[in-house]
Amino acid sequence: MSYRTAGHPSHLRNQSLSASSQSTALQQRINEKRVELENLKQLRDLSAGLAGQMEQLEEKLATLSNGTEGECDSHMDTSIC
Repeated sequence: MSYRTAGHPSHLRNQSLSASSQSTALQQRINEKRVELENLKQLRDLSAGLAGQMEQLEEKLATLSNGTEGECDSHMDTSIC
């Protein structure tokens, strides 16, 4: 005995369910990719901030190094530098 819905053969219902589940899976994947993109944007921004801080540190170290070299030039005993 077959339990078919009037007007909709079973193969059409199966195709409809399959298309619906594929659409749901695709939507879920799109949502996951959006979250991933947002995370990557945050990582990019944090990396840019860190790179800026590293450049500032490099400049400060260069200033300290140049200041120390200037002091050493004025001393007779360079062993303390």
